[in-house]
Amino acid sequence: MYPATFQLKENDGEISFSKSEVAEIVPDADMRFSLVILTSGAKHFVQGTEQDILEKLESESAPGHAS
Repeated sequence: MYPATFQLKENDGEISFSKSEVAEIVPDADMRFSLVILTSGAKHFVQGTEQDILEKLESESAPGHAS
């Protein structure tokens, strides 16, 4: 499974993780961001709705995906 890269809410940084690393996705109140809780316990606010994030993770892990 390949990691997908997401824009962080707090700053101009980015974070990459794969679907298998995600424990939970919690939508933020303004619906433009989501709290992603990783299996490691790390928590990150990233740009995108829960659906956006899941779709990006699915597309990155699809067979034949070229990075």
